Amino acid sequence: MLLSKVFHTDKDLEIRNIMFDSRKETPDSIFFAMKGKINDGHDFIEKAIDNGAICIVHTDVVEQKDGIVYIKVEDAVSAYVSFCKAFYDHAIDKMNVIGITGTNGKTTIAWILRDIISHFNKCGYIGTMGYCYDEEIHDSNRNLTTPKPDELFRIAKEMQEYGCETLILEASSEGLLTRRLEQVSFSTAVFNNLSDDHFDVHGDIESYFKAKCILFDMLKTDDKAIINIDDEYGKRLFTYSKAKNISYAIENDADYRAVNIRLHNDGSEFDLLWNGNQYPIRTNMPALFNVYNILAVIAVLNENGYPLERFIPYLEKTKLTPGRCQLIEEGQDFNVVVDYAFTPNSFVKVFDFAESITSKDNKIIAVFGASGDRDHNRRPGTAKIADQRADIVILSFDDPSTEDMMEILVDMKSYFVRLNPEIILDRVEAIQKAISLAQTGDTVLLLGKGSDHFFLCKDGRVPYVSDETAAKEAIKHKLQKIL
Repeated sequence: MLLSKVFHTDKDLEIRNIMFDSRKETPDSIFFAMKGKINDGHDFIEKAIDNGAICIVHTDVVEQKDGIVYIKVEDAVSAYVSFCKAFYDHAIDKMNVIGITGTNGKTTIAWILRDIISHFNKCGYIGTMGYCYDEEIHDSNRNLTTPKPDELFRIAKEMQEYGCETLILEASSEGLLTRRLEQVSFSTAVFNNLSDDHFDVHGDIESYFKAKCILFDMLKTDDKAIINIDDEYGKRLFTYSKAKNISYAIENDADYRAVNIRLHNDGSEFDLLWNGNQYPIRTNMPALFNVYNILAVIAVLNENGYPLERFIPYLEKTKLTPGRCQLIEEGQDFNVVVDYAFTPNSFVKVFDFAESITSKDNKIIAVFGASGDRDHNRRPGTAKIADQRADIVILSFDDPSTEDMMEILVDMKSYFVRLNPEIILDRVEAIQKAISLAQTGDTVLLLGKGSDHFFLCKDGRVPYVSDETAAKEAIKHKLQKIL
């Protein structure tokens, strides 16, 4: 792309690549010297030039080399985002973009929306799972719910060329705060809930909430803000947002409300109240928290022109989100649930579900750990909930990042009072042990990793079979021994 298409310059330079990492060879590229919390991109300009950068965008005065084009700007981040969007032909503007935010439920809401919309037209998804637009989940080899602009706009172009008319995008608070979504025009934004989390990034709950509000600040007055008003922060957001506000709830009167809720092991039923009418809803998604997720889905679809009568039947057989309250069935007479839960709030919800499908005479067995380099305040919270509500806990491998996994687990164990958890470092072995202990009617919870097929370690990703595969193999082995 010609440099003059984005910047006011008489240099008609052809840029073929965007360099994000100055350590990687990227020929004929443009490098943006952005300032972060730790590093200053100006310190890496020379390295960037050595690795192929032919244009440097900067904010500070820099020493210039012959043969390199330098462009001084007021805001390098804004320039970077604008260039990335233009580099990929503004493809994201050619789709209806729906953003989902909240501490819990983003992935489930986004995944169901993509599944149901795909019955009507081509739809893309970008979020924690990776990205998807052709019935295949693509791993973008990143560890971010909301990708950086160069990748975000590249994926959007890929989707738009495939024929996608709609893009469902998980908008993380960190992604919003770091301006990754600055050039995205959302038609609809969803707020599902907010609870204590990500304090390593935001510091406190109020700053966390303000980061979420950025998504709604991006909406125009005729755009749609779909908000859970049972959540205390949702109520605040509902009065704050200047867009077309649409509410959903269970406990409070709302535009979309669920009443007469019946929860089952393998799904749920409720009556939807909307516009003075009542609609019976059946879903294949268990647990009360999924009723909120389904309400958000219904509101988004209906407000975006998909008639209730046409999409309600799909709710009964929607494709379940891998690793989100996923029931593993291999013919056993006990429950096995895989869930991505790793925060105190998500632990409360998954234990609520476990108790709803487990009689008081039976046991709840939980396997989980804690990730390294993240908010350490999660550890006492999740440990306390498991200590109070589980019968057996096995602490095991998660994502240590740069920390020592055994030290993390020993730290986790110190927060238990009632139970004395066993530490089994090998996660597959821990899952095997939990399933070997399960008896008829018990429930085994495998928490924290969801559908992940990797561990995040000091040197990067380490392959992992996944909790689902490990559980299935352990169940099969147990059933064979019984026979």
